[in-house]
Amino acid sequence: MRATRATRALAELYCARPDAVLSEPEVEAALASAGAPVNKVTVYRMLDRFATAGLLHKQVDAARVTRYALAPQGEEGTTPRFECDDCHRQFRLSQGSAKVQTALKQVLQALATAGHESLAVDIAVRGRCAGCAHPAEGAAA
Repeated sequence: MRATRATRALAELYCARPDAVLSEPEVEAALASAGAPVNKVTVYRMLDRFATAGLLHKQVDAARVTRYALAPQGEEGTTPRFECDDCHRQFRLSQGSAKVQTALKQVLQALATAGHESLAVDIAVRGRCAGCAHPAEGAAA
């Protein structure tokens, strides 16, 4: 992957916001506001290249919008996430992560033992985030 101004800006965006889960339009707007305006096609290509390289994790939310987050590295594995049904923001769930990782490894091991290959697990919990469920409390904070 070439280190163009746009690819560096995309890498810097996710380094500055490691918990960000962004759609293509959100990435396009963030790059433009960072002084690196890029057209939609180029943004899609960069996101796809970063995902193919294992730097970003690509996921489709309940509204069928593709979103990109930093890919988990090392032992972190697949991180479960919460997705709000109203605003579609996503949050990584870190509490109890070790127990979830252990359970996921057991599931993947059982599937591999049965002969399945190239296994991936994506866990999403859906509901309403605190901001959408209790908007008056969010405005007061």
